[in-house]
Amino acid sequence: MALTTTTTTTTASPVSTAITGNSTSRLSEVEKYSKSSNFFNRYFLTTTTVKDGVVQSQSNISSYPKKIVYYIGGIRYEDVQSTPTSAWITTFFYEGQGYSSPDFINVPAYKDPNKENIIQNPKIENDVFIDREEMSAFQKNYNLEYIESLSDLETFAAGNYFNIVNNT
Repeated sequence: MALTTTTTTTTASPVSTAITGNSTSRLSEVEKYSKSSNFFNRYFLTTTTVKDGVVQSQSNISSYPKKIVYYIGGIRYEDVQSTPTSAWITTFFYEGQGYSSPDFINVPAYKDPNKENIIQNPKIENDVFIDREEMSAFQKNYNLEYIESLSDLETFAAGNYFNIVNNT
């Protein structure tokens, strides 16, 4: 009796996914340090999704509804104001490239059984104490206060040589 095995392989096809939503405006992130009265001179300009900046050809700031289109990190943002009294509404749009995207990580995941049920990093306590001799740099000079006579000074010396001269 012979055993035969068959293997089947499946090929994953890249799927692009669109992500949209509302957020706060990020227009200040593409702003220059310019005090120009022209709106487009105050912001970095772009024509591609790769470079951050305002897309001048798709933006309208002269009439209502006002719309400002800009890119930050490959994400498209639109700030829209429909009437002069209405608030600005910001929406974002991002379309991933599926498996070919640089945002997709395609590596095998391995679960280490020795690290099961570990929910935090180990706590390390430094209980190592090193006792060093604490001595002042002037310790030998401090001991001079206990010398009461000239003979005590001659015997003390404290590792130093004193040349005592009688000036009388």
